[in-house]
Amino acid sequence: MKRIMIWSLMLAVGLAAAASAAAPKAATHASTSKSLTGCLEKGDEANTYKLTHVAGGEDWELMGAPASLKMSDHVGHKVEVSGMAMSAAAAEKAEHMAEKGEKAGSKAHEMQEEKGEHHLKVTGLKHVSPTCP
Repeated sequence: MKRIMIWSLMLAVGLAAAASAAAPKAATHASTSKSLTGCLEKGDEANTYKLTHVAGGEDWELMGAPASLKMSDHVGHKVEVSGMAMSAAAAEKAEHMAEKGEKAGSKAHEMQEEKGEHHLKVTGLKHVSPTCP
């Protein structure tokens, strides 16, 4: 009888340990979530925006903002933008998803440019001030 109880206890402990090891880790992607405050400017291409004068001195290219945020209404304003940081490869892919027939050379050149930039897929916008520094 003691053996059955000991084996049952060992099995229960083993299952509990396995379950906790298999549980998904919280916040695996939370580290890429960002909230940035700076000046909203028009980007170099149509329907693109940049966030300048961000603490730390780095400008951010803002991508994929939902139309409901009405980004164009806030150009020249100080805003707080929230979203997910994107890699250079993901940003380049997102920018050119709709385009076809590009030359490989120009694509390689653009990918090199993307590596030096910071990209944020915008999910939220909060107006801070009607003026920027």
